[in-house]
Amino acid sequence: MLNGALARRYAEALFEIASEEKKLDSIDKELAELMQLIEEQDEVARVLQHPHISAGEKKALMDKLLQGQVGDVVRHFFYLLIDRRRQDFLPLIVREFRHLADEARHIIEARVASAVALNQSQTERLRERLSRMTGKTVSLKTELRPELIGGVLVQVGDRVMDGTIKHALERMREDLLATSGELS
Repeated sequence: MLNGALARRYAEALFEIASEEKKLDSIDKELAELMQLIEEQDEVARVLQHPHISAGEKKALMDKLLQGQVGDVVRHFFYLLIDRRRQDFLPLIVREFRHLADEARHIIEARVASAVALNQSQTERLRERLSRMTGKTVSLKTELRPELIGGVLVQVGDRVMDGTIKHALERMREDLLATSGELS
């Protein structure tokens, strides 16, 4: 089975539990904290990946590290992953869980690339326009890409809106080439 499909099944199961217990936000936050703990501590990641360390020893280590940081649902879910040797899927599962949680909260992520950093006013206007267009609350992820020259490139789901100067120049070039080919 593909890793993404397997991760989605685990995320869906955890999402169902979180929804039933009305703990969607807290479980989302605890998963982020668990991921941060594993990513920031190389030794923990090495222990979790080591094939000769038993599941019991891995869970005992995590018990000490997670004490009071995550609730029973997230802890037991992670122990299930350890028991089934699926702890490596945690980043994929967290990403899928967050996607499901955002859908339930009517939040959509938009990726915005621009040649220069957008100021707060520009960012807020863009967020408002995208919210009206999608009917959802928009979470913006911005990145700087100087090669765009100017304007913005926005991706919301599968939809891409290219309002960059680079794109406009490329279209103009194509139009000129097409026109010069017709004149020959």
